[in-house]
Amino acid sequence: MKLKDKKISYVCGIFPSKKVQNIENPYFDEKTKNKIIRLSGIKERYVLDRDANETMMSLYKKAGLQTIEKLGWKKEEIKGVIVVSQNHEYKFPSTAVLLQDELGLSKDCFAYDVVMGCSGYVYGLFCAMSHLSENCDKILLFVGDPINDFVYPKNQSIAFLFSDAASCTALEYAPGFEADFIFETDGSGRNAIIVPHGGSAYPMCEDSFKEYEDEDGNINIKSCMEMKGLEIFIFCYKNVSRVILNILKENALKIDNINDFFFHQANYYLLNQIKKLLKIKDESFPINIKAYGNTSCASIAILLAEEKSYQKSNVIMAGFGVGLSIGVVFFNKLDFKSELLFA
Repeated sequence: MKLKDKKISYVCGIFPSKKVQNIENPYFDEKTKNKIIRLSGIKERYVLDRDANETMMSLYKKAGLQTIEKLGWKKEEIKGVIVVSQNHEYKFPSTAVLLQDELGLSKDCFAYDVVMGCSGYVYGLFCAMSHLSENCDKILLFVGDPINDFVYPKNQSIAFLFSDAASCTALEYAPGFEADFIFETDGSGRNAIIVPHGGSAYPMCEDSFKEYEDEDGNINIKSCMEMKGLEIFIFCYKNVSRVILNILKENALKIDNINDFFFHQANYYLLNQIKKLLKIKDESFPINIKAYGNTSCASIAILLAEEKSYQKSNVIMAGFGVGLSIGVVFFNKLDFKSELLFA
């Protein structure tokens, strides 16, 4: 699906104010914690400071206002707001509607939420860019997740992995810029990453908060995330590289023709295995999961935010995971400014 005349103009990534050290997790002994930290490379993570009433809205608002100021956009010129997350401020109304008011944007703009996880940034770009035109020329895309709200601290497989994070991406109509998207979905793998209770299928009840032991010996509760790591690894390893090669073939390109690959920061070992499989050069494949952990749908935006100033042709972004879902986009060129904030 090729979209023409669509440009990323600015990316602002933001982490919450609270930093936690994995070695301080009280539910595991020192030997276990040191082993997990050594294998994952993740020593510290960022989580919303609930004691200080920090929310995703506060992060979105700060990133949004910063983006508007840096670009010099007039608020009344912004035509739309899209929020991509697995978890929104309320069941309803939508977070995007709240942001229209919090940012002081014109009432003559559209606003809606999208529920997506690991592939969410690519999906968000596709949604936003699909709206862009000469008459709808400025859109703000917010992508983020308070993922630790759904991580049980006694679950050894995931308690040391995730950071909460948010981002704001400014997109505008710009002739000459093109994006080619490709998606794959396999809902039969829905149970590989899932929060079983809390939706309309299984509303919260007393059993939602009872501890149980899964088949791998992890302690968890049904109102928190269940993750089958091996299933996800196999799915991503088998399919992400194939989708990448498909989009390259469609554009008559090879791996060496791509200047940079920005991948969802799922797992350090998985990322390196895919990089090795595709024979991607280290300098073309940024990895920051050891610095921040897995930031869910915001991870690609966080990678872009670290660039500060970026101007290159032939770039690929890829999100993959929960769903099971894959989203890949090829850009003929990118030209944007960016920054990474800490609340």
